[in-house]
Amino acid sequence: MSPEHQAEPLRVLIATDTFPPDINGAARFARDHAVRLARRGHDVHVIAPSPTFTGHSGVTMIDDQLIRTHRLRSVKWPSHEWLRIAPPWEVRRRVGRILDEVRPDVVHVQSFIGIGRGVAYEAHARSIPIVATNHVMPDNLASVGGLPSRMVPGVTRRGWNLAAAVYARADIVTSPTPIAADYLERSIGIASVTPISCGVDLQRFTPKHAKPAGPRSILFVGRLDPEKNLPTLLRAIALLDRDVDAHLDIVGGGSERSILEQLAAQLGISDVVRFHGRVSDEQLAVLHQEASVFVMPSPAELQSIATLEALASGTPAVVADAMALPHLVHNGIEGFLVPTYNAEEFARQIVKILRLPDSDYMAMSRHAVQRAIQHDARTIVRRYEDLYRGAGTRRSARADDDARTDRARTAYRGRPEYRGRIDSRV
Repeated sequence: MSPEHQAEPLRVLIATDTFPPDINGAARFARDHAVRLARRGHDVHVIAPSPTFTGHSGVTMIDDQLIRTHRLRSVKWPSHEWLRIAPPWEVRRRVGRILDEVRPDVVHVQSFIGIGRGVAYEAHARSIPIVATNHVMPDNLASVGGLPSRMVPGVTRRGWNLAAAVYARADIVTSPTPIAADYLERSIGIASVTPISCGVDLQRFTPKHAKPAGPRSILFVGRLDPEKNLPTLLRAIALLDRDVDAHLDIVGGGSERSILEQLAAQLGISDVVRFHGRVSDEQLAVLHQEASVFVMPSPAELQSIATLEALASGTPAVVADAMALPHLVHNGIEGFLVPTYNAEEFARQIVKILRLPDSDYMAMSRHAVQRAIQHDARTIVRRYEDLYRGAGTRRSARADDDARTDRARTAYRGRPEYRGRIDSRV
């Protein structure tokens, strides 16, 4: 155990419905958080879907850390690149056995669907402290699931109802940013959601020492799915003058890749748009280092780990003025905020950064790094350690409150005026 970690190590069980080899923000956080906890001496277990229809448990080496993984058999959602569903009739039975075997000090639920829901219910039944982090908006999940449009509103409502039921069982609920926390509170009527950043591993990214020379790279990293609003970015690239001497690097996979490639061809920009697909962590760090400007046009980011990594690399960013992105980029400081679907304004602000004098560019780059430092993963993991230990205290206090409530109900129902009426509250 490291000298800085004086408290007793914890046995932490992370429950997630998406985990590598999936590539998305929630899977990335679950993986990185498991590694960060293991590096600090904790015994870390992860329950996640299996990439196949065969379940198994074992030890997985992730970033030189041993993580105990429990994979539940699952099937891929046909119209989605990574979404997998574990058979609902198996989940609670299987996770119940895992909880009984592992006996965690705390569980950290990463979603309210499938595995996350099953673990929350079973952990609650066993009085195991629960911390829950929300990474998902049902609105987005329903829209990318390949469902007929007429079904999306109903599925979205069902999603929020599930979220309310799951998070009501948690002792502590978190979300990556204040705006995401407020959104969750308003959507399901829950109080006191704690905003905690997903964090960024600063040692993985090297801040720029000079403005990149041409040809310049405009970089996007993320899923190629509808909510990322990539058609607006492609139209912005089509508006750039060719003397700008820049190309667009698109990193990531997703359901819209072929559609986006066709749109690039229609716009006549295929020669300046590079679809890299999935890349290694090492390749990603290089692409961030080479990028002159990072662009995130999505209106649905609860935080955006990709944007944080760009800032940690000292890359000025042009982002949609929507959801949580204004928490990361302040207009004219780390980059620029742009109305979500305004391709002309995206193009204008991209060019403004590309044409900044070296001194002004590097000033913006340094501000970007300083913003990323506020989300240092080393600080984030310590905050979660405090929450894990505090969750047990809250669970004990809540149990005492429940016991007092039960005694009050019994006394109330014994009074003559009660007369057998059913009332769930005193």
